[in-house]
Amino acid sequence: MQSDAVFRSAKGWDNFSDKYARRIQKNTSVFCMTLLNMVHYEEADSILDAGCGAGYLHQHMINQKKTEAHLYGFDLSSEMVKRAGARMKRFLKQEKIGSLDLLTQEEVNQVSFDDEIFNKINYHLSVGSVEDLSQYQNQMFDIYICNLVYQIIGDQDIAMREAFRVLKPGGKIGITVWGRKENCAALWFLKELAFETGLSPVGMQGGRFVQHSEELISLATKAGFINSICWQQMVPFDILGMNKVEEFFNPEIEGLLAGATQEQKDSYYKALEKMINDYKKENKPFPFDCYLLVAEKPQ
Repeated sequence: MQSDAVFRSAKGWDNFSDKYARRIQKNTSVFCMTLLNMVHYEEADSILDAGCGAGYLHQHMINQKKTEAHLYGFDLSSEMVKRAGARMKRFLKQEKIGSLDLLTQEEVNQVSFDDEIFNKINYHLSVGSVEDLSQYQNQMFDIYICNLVYQIIGDQDIAMREAFRVLKPGGKIGITVWGRKENCAALWFLKELAFETGLSPVGMQGGRFVQHSEELISLATKAGFINSICWQQMVPFDILGMNKVEEFFNPEIEGLLAGATQEQKDSYYKALEKMINDYKKENKPFPFDCYLLVAEKPQ
């Protein structure tokens, strides 16, 4: 939900991985689904999911890709990547349809990235950073997908140049980043209300909101990409109730509440309830606006 400085670190995402996998990535995967449709990944021989999180769409991708095609996924957080692997193992082994999100910690801990069950389906997981793809060769992939990562990294230009390097001539890149702050209440309401009620000394920090599509187009063009297409898309987050809101608390919010007085806690929860009820009165979910970009590497 938020991206303060703590979420530029692997540890921050490790600590948030369970909640993210169960409650949040299913919302944001809608953007990635749009990208997959636009880049026609079902025709590719090799696909890279950069910053894959818990791999929410990997089962769908495995079912839709060519049998011989290779799907690679990596994330900064080892816990996230292990959850992606645990989801895939449960998917491949289960005898009936059911949730892939309610994993036990034992399932997560037992994942080996070299598992033969992954090799059989050409599925490859690792830990890594979008700013350093040195584990991959030049011109290795037909498709590079990166969903909601570029807004929290240190150097977007480096990440884009690395994407260009690992793509084959004619390969396609698809990325998403946060849109305008006023259209992204789902991202900032927890931390901003903590600031407004005195629970936190600062509001949301650490992420970049994009105001215009030209920002992304320019980023891709500087790296050498051509034929860029860029557009806005909004998805609704879960319609929250107070009985569910704590499932979205990240470690920072939990830490602030743990050190707060009862008066501060009461003030914070009252503000949360008011904001949730205000959205409900307007028959609206919490909005999350993104810019999406698809571009090509010249032949």
